Amino acid sequence: MEFNSPIPYECYDEIFYQIRNDRKTLHSCLFVNRFFCHHAASALWGAPFEHVDLKSEKLTLIMNIYVRSLVDEDKSYLRLVGIPVKSRDTLPYFCYPEFLKIFNSQIFDLSIENWLKSIDPNYYLNYENKIVYASYIISDLLLVSAKKLKSLKSRNGLYFVKSKEFPYSISHLVNLEITYFVEGDDSKSHQSDEDKLNNLFDALTCYTFTIKFAKINISSDVPSFTTRIIKGISNFIAHQYNLESLSFNETLISENLFEFEKIIKSQKANLKCLTIGGKLKNFARIIKVLRDCINLESLTFKGDENSNIEDRIIRDRIIEEDSIMIYVDDWGCCDIKMRETPIFEEFEFNQLKIENLYCVEDNDEQQEEDFEITIGDDLSISNDIVALSLEKILLMTNIHLRTLNLGKVNTFISTILGKYCYNLTHLSCELSIKDLWSFIKLMETLRGLEHLKLKLELSSIDDDCIVALANSLPDSLQKLGLNICSEDDRFITHFLTKLFENMNCNNLFELCFYNNQMIRNDNLGLVIQYVLNRIRYFNFKYVIENFNEDFDQFLLQCGREYMDIIREEISNFLHPFYEPVNYGRW
Repeated sequence: MEFNSPIPYECYDEIFYQIRNDRKTLHSCLFVNRFFCHHAASALWGAPFEHVDLKSEKLTLIMNIYVRSLVDEDKSYLRLVGIPVKSRDTLPYFCYPEFLKIFNSQIFDLSIENWLKSIDPNYYLNYENKIVYASYIISDLLLVSAKKLKSLKSRNGLYFVKSKEFPYSISHLVNLEITYFVEGDDSKSHQSDEDKLNNLFDALTCYTFTIKFAKINISSDVPSFTTRIIKGISNFIAHQYNLESLSFNETLISENLFEFEKIIKSQKANLKCLTIGGKLKNFARIIKVLRDCINLESLTFKGDENSNIEDRIIRDRIIEEDSIMIYVDDWGCCDIKMRETPIFEEFEFNQLKIENLYCVEDNDEQQEEDFEITIGDDLSISNDIVALSLEKILLMTNIHLRTLNLGKVNTFISTILGKYCYNLTHLSCELSIKDLWSFIKLMETLRGLEHLKLKLELSSIDDDCIVALANSLPDSLQKLGLNICSEDDRFITHFLTKLFENMNCNNLFELCFYNNQMIRNDNLGLVIQYVLNRIRYFNFKYVIENFNEDFDQFLLQCGREYMDIIREEISNFLHPFYEPVNYGRW
């Protein structure tokens, strides 16, 4: 396509890639010229199901465009089952199915259903056949036309595997996400599910060698079900030459630990990210097999296997590069006494150059009960596993660690952080009053700390402790986030008064309040007074989750004369410091 421009065409590719998620800007680009229109349409239709509200009418419009692209013979099949589509219709301006890069079968199924409801007043008649025919014919169109399919996301169903074009459409896949749940005790149904999954992984083994990111979540009421398909998964992974990231659900791993070890060993030179969707009960086997993964940058234990399935499928969870994330029930609020008999056998391991560690805790009571049942009646075993796991990980990261989002911190954790990880620049944590002195000692070792997010619940605290905390904060500190709670609001005001009076952080330019209880005019007055005593630019943020509470507007206006004041509605206290980045493009 001819287009006179002093900028090389390759630069436009990069520009449109950078704005690929900005739907509004891409839509405006459609009306600039033919060149811009083609690039914008390619970006918009590369992932049509990724950025659309499931209740939006846009899903129906997307299906209408795809149906208009069907040949008359395929339309006749739809009419045979009672779907009222036009036999002769104007073709779309572009061949939109050719632009498809990301195919999400779950959202595709919901789009088919919404489309049928919108065009067919009698959609409930012969409903199942209509869904099956429409899904098969339109998905076949997409797989035949898609020349740049890079991402495949599927939940159950797997009807598209039957398409004769499926093996060719997956030849350039980069991302694969398969979620499959088998329920009930019907042996015939189980055999059918087993055949579908084995056919899928056989096809992937034979025709796909470019996978970089694989997420496999397969579970069943029948324990032996995953054992019958794990070999196919193992063969598929062994035939991938560029694999960087692997994600499994815990039950798939725990029931097939031997095969899991084979999988990891087959990718020990390539693997950068490993995610296990569960808790730390298999940590000993996992950490041992990982010791030869010299390029490993991210290890995730995320305890969300019982979360809502639709949320998990629709949500893209991209792991941050050079990071390690651990989701566990509770890191404990008290010192952990180590058992005399070690839980882990001693083995040598290579140091991993991990820079960012995110440990986001899950306080769900039901999950805590499940964890106790899994481990046993002795709750100290749970504490030992958590403590030993964290210590092993910190030994791996050591002085390379820069970013740490830890959840709850106790004296034990503060001690090993100060011993091994003294180069931290970003720290987010929660601690109790009794562990505050050990935390102060930790602060004295972190002389390069730039960003601190601290959650503290006040019951009673002496002035000497507050002064010691203020004096321990390093001069390198640039951002400070406080999430201070107490039954008595006056404790919070007193804490802030003493903290600001004794804090000598010359490079500090941003302060954030993370909860509604801190929203008191007295506290804002303290912030303003602190800023008045400083010379440099200052930024103050506060989170207001309850719209009935806010600072006095006149006081806010006065404060804006000396600093920027930003009000936010959602707290990011537990969020990673950095936005997740992707290893590749698709």
